[in-house]
Amino acid sequence: MPPRSRFVEKAKYSNYVRKSEEFERAAEGAAARGDWDAAVSNAIHSGISMADAVAVFYLGKRSAAQGHDEAVSILRQLDIEKEEVEKAVSHLTELLKVRNVAEHEERLLSRRDSEQAMVHLRRFVTWARGKLPR
Repeated sequence: MPPRSRFVEKAKYSNYVRKSEEFERAAEGAAARGDWDAAVSNAIHSGISMADAVAVFYLGKRSAAQGHDEAVSILRQLDIEKEEVEKAVSHLTELLKVRNVAEHEERLLSRRDSEQAMVHLRRFVTWARGKLPR
């Protein structure tokens, strides 16, 4: 079944970049305070917003599904070198793997979880920014 999506005017991609940057700053601030769950949750939302920015810019749509895994499916529709997209998608996927733990489970996340999330976020965001206008 194709991913559920919502059409968005291409020019609005920059709104998603801005959201991503805000979530990234929130993740960094939370990590600096030792709020590991908040840091990871904000890193995840930053990655999703940046995925939406890329999808809106190239495809004129973004994921409209409840599950954020749909954002990955939409990125795979990009007409960009597939190996490059898969490498970027792998970083977003790693972020999404800890989403349920960070937001819904009883286990608390650690500094290591936060640091790993930020590594994956930075790698994904660096790729995405390279695909968007300055």
